[in-house]
Amino acid sequence: MRFTLRAAAGIAGVALLAGTAACGSDDGPTEGGGGGERSVSDAASALQAAAETTSEMTSARFEGRMSAPASAGGEMTMDGVMSWDSALVMEMAVQSEELAATPGAPQEMTIRWLDNVMYMNMGEEFAAEMEGREWLSLDLTAIAEETGDQAMVDALTMGLESTNQDPAQQMGIMLQSPGIEEVGEETLDGVETRHYQGTVTVEDAIAGDSGGATATLTDAELEQLVEMMEQQGIESYDIDVWIDENDLPVRIVQSYDSNEGPIEYEMRYFDYNTDIAVEAPPADSVFDFMDLLAEMGAV
Repeated sequence: MRFTLRAAAGIAGVALLAGTAACGSDDGPTEGGGGGERSVSDAASALQAAAETTSEMTSARFEGRMSAPASAGGEMTMDGVMSWDSALVMEMAVQSEELAATPGAPQEMTIRWLDNVMYMNMGEEFAAEMEGREWLSLDLTAIAEETGDQAMVDALTMGLESTNQDPAQQMGIMLQSPGIEEVGEETLDGVETRHYQGTVTVEDAIAGDSGGATATLTDAELEQLVEMMEQQGIESYDIDVWIDENDLPVRIVQSYDSNEGPIEYEMRYFDYNTDIAVEAPPADSVFDFMDLLAEMGAV
């Protein structure tokens, strides 16, 4: 069992990054064209309009990258599809320094997320050791309940399971910034966008300050955000969002300092409302993470 636990601990959080890097939007078109500066309230209103528009979407394709210390996953790239209609559903392919450096690990890992369970295709060597079962399943709720060890869940997910919001909720996080600014117009991959940026501190999240816009996060979501930031040693997020003429986010970049060091990740979104069909792997091809811990004498 050359890489199983190490690979699981180093890679499991990747599936959650796509959810956390999503950005959201409010309904109604933003002003198009023209340079010039807008007030903070105008910028917040434009972002809230984008949050509402995105909340009316149900799915998208995405591409992403993450730059982080090796202890937090290192350099990663990912691409796939996600839906946030009633609950998060996702499938993506991941390449990372962790995979490349882990003997026996696949060069590219397929990850599926549905029904609050993460499935990771661990590759041929894992399957050879696990009676042909190449998928490892992680039910985060069950792991926390059965082990009583929240620290283990945090290690597996880099503490990001509590920020698994849909794009509209992510825009809601940015709207907590009291100083949202419009940077200006930019063209991304041939698409005309408006670029906005803001910083969200723990104090902003506690205060529930939405920059003069209507709040888009519930009290429970704000409490969850504050708890996650404090657990991970995150004092503030720097967030940049690019919104197209349809009031849809096409790019979001988040950067912050954590207990593990500086982390930055970028997500690009396209093909909103695309059809998505993600299914759990066949039961006879799945090995449960809790069973793996038992075999290794960890529980």
